[in-house]
Amino acid sequence: MTKRVKKIYNITQKLLFSSKKKDAESILDLYNFYTCFPLKEDNQGDISLKNGIAISKKNAADCIHDYKRTASFLRGVYNAIIECKKKFPNEELNILYAGCGPYAPLLLPLLSLFEPDNINITLLDINQASIDSIKQIVIELGYETYISNCIVADATQYQYRKNESLHMIITETMFHALTKEPQVAITQNLAPQLIEGGILIPEEISITLGYSFFSKEPFLNQYNNTYHVANLINQNAKRKFVETLFSLTKSKNKGVVDSYYFESKWYPIPENYEETPDICIYTYIKVFDVFQLQYEDSLITNPYCLTSLYNLQNKSKFKIKYSIENIPNWEITVS
Repeated sequence: MTKRVKKIYNITQKLLFSSKKKDAESILDLYNFYTCFPLKEDNQGDISLKNGIAISKKNAADCIHDYKRTASFLRGVYNAIIECKKKFPNEELNILYAGCGPYAPLLLPLLSLFEPDNINITLLDINQASIDSIKQIVIELGYETYISNCIVADATQYQYRKNESLHMIITETMFHALTKEPQVAITQNLAPQLIEGGILIPEEISITLGYSFFSKEPFLNQYNNTYHVANLINQNAKRKFVETLFSLTKSKNKGVVDSYYFESKWYPIPENYEETPDICIYTYIKVFDVFQLQYEDSLITNPYCLTSLYNLQNKSKFKIKYSIENIPNWEITVS
C-alpha cells in the first residue's frame, strides 16, 4: 500500500467507523487529500443538456465540502457494495458511477477497503476535463485494476455494455428540489438497465409539498469553502406538510405522469396562512438502507420556495407542475 493509498484508507476508515461528530473534519481531510492532485484545465464550464445542466468541473469538485451529503453517500455506497456482494456472490460486480466529476468522491475513497478481484467500475462524466483528472488520479493511486472504463458521455443517453450485467449505479447530479441538474433524466435512463436485484444509489428521492415561513427556514449555505446550517435559531420553524408528490426510485417514478413532467392535483388555498405563508418543496433522500439526508441536511435537500400565498389572494386553488425538459423547474397554476 503506497503512502497516498494508506492516507486515503485512514481518512475513509475514520469517516466510516468513527463518530458522525467528526464528519466535517474527515471530509475536510478528504478534500485536502484530493488537492494534492492538480485538476486538468477546464474550458467547458457548465454544460447544457436536453434535461438539465451538468455543472463545471470546479463546482463538482467543491461539492465534497457539503460534508453530510458526502459522508452519507460514502456510508451508503460502502454498505451497498457489501450488500451487492451478498446478492451476487459468484459474479464480478459491475458498478457505474454516472456524473463522477474530477474526483469520483462517492466511490473512489472506498476502493482501498475492497479487493479489486470482483469489482469492475465504469466512471462516466460529460466533462472531458473531469474524466482527464480522474484518470490521472486513478493511475497515481494504482487503482487501474478496479476501474475498467473512464468515459466521456451524457448519462441521460448512455447505454451500458449489453453483454454485461449492471449490478449497481451511483449518480448524484442534483440541486435542491430536483431543479437545474438532470438527476431525474439520468435515473430514468440508467435505472432500467440494472440487473434484477441491482442497487441504485440513491435508493429513493421523495418530493413533498408543504407550507412554511420560508425566511425562517434553516438551510445549508456555504462559508469559506465549508457548509453550515443558516438560521439555526429557527430550526423549529413551523411547517405544514401537505403530501408527498412523487418519489424517484429504480423501479418507477411514483406519481410522475410521463417521462417529462409531473402535475399535481388542485389544492385549495388555505384560509389561514399567516404563520406559514409560503408554498414550499421539501426533498428527502434515502441513500441506501438507514443512510439518509433529511430536509436542510445538505444543499441538495434545502427547502425550495415556490411562491407566497399572499401572491395568490383572490384565488381559490392552485396546482404545481414539475418539468425536466430543458432545465428542470417547478411552475404554479392558480384558479
